Amino acid sequence: MAAIAILVVGCKSNNSKKAAAEAAKAEEVAAQKAKAMEEAIEAIEAEEEVNVREAVEKLSAIDAEGAVESLAETLEKNPDYAVPFAAVETKPAFDGGDANDFSKWVASQIVYPQDAIDQKLEGRVILQFTVGKEGDVKDVKVLRGVNELLDAEAVRVVSSSPKWANGAQNGIPVAVKYTFPVVFKLQ
Repeated sequence: MAAIAILVVGCKSNNSKKAAAEAAKAEEVAAQKAKAMEEAIEAIEAEEEVNVREAVEKLSAIDAEGAVESLAETLEKNPDYAVPFAAVETKPAFDGGDANDFSKWVASQIVYPQDAIDQKLEGRVILQFTVGKEGDVKDVKVLRGVNELLDAEAVRVVSSSPKWANGAQNGIPVAVKYTFPVVFKLQ
C-alpha cells in the first residue's frame, strides 16, 4: 500500500510540474504579445509608418495557435472600428485635393486674435485631429500650443472644416488621424 501512495503522489507532482511549465509558457507568450502590441502602439503614437501585415505576422509567429485576424477581417466584423489609422491605402481628400489644399483653406480662415497681435505673439500650434469614416473632422486637440489665444483660434478653424472625402483601408472606409501645424506669423 505504501508503494501505491508514493506513486500517486509522484503523478500529482509531475502534473503540477507540467501545469507550471504550461503556465510559464503561456505567461511568456502573453508577455511577448503585450510587448509587440506596445511597440505597435508606440509607433502609431510617434506617427511612424506601420506595416500592418508585418505586425500581424509578428504576432502570429509569437503565438502560432492564437487567432490573430487581419485588419480586413477586423473591419468586416466591426464596421464601427473606432481606432483611427495613421497610414492608410486611400488617404482622405480635402475638397478634391490633399493636405496642402487643407493648409491653404486653414490659412484663408484664420483670424489673428487682436490681443495676440497686441502682444506680438507668433508661433506654430501643433494640432491632432481625426477625419472620420464619413469625412467629418473631429477630436481636434492641441498637442503643442503657443498661447491660449492662438491655440483656440487654430482649434476653431480646423474644427469648422468642411467634410473631406473619407479614407479607406482594403476598400473599407476608416477614420484617419492627422497631426497638423497651424503657423501664426505677424507681417
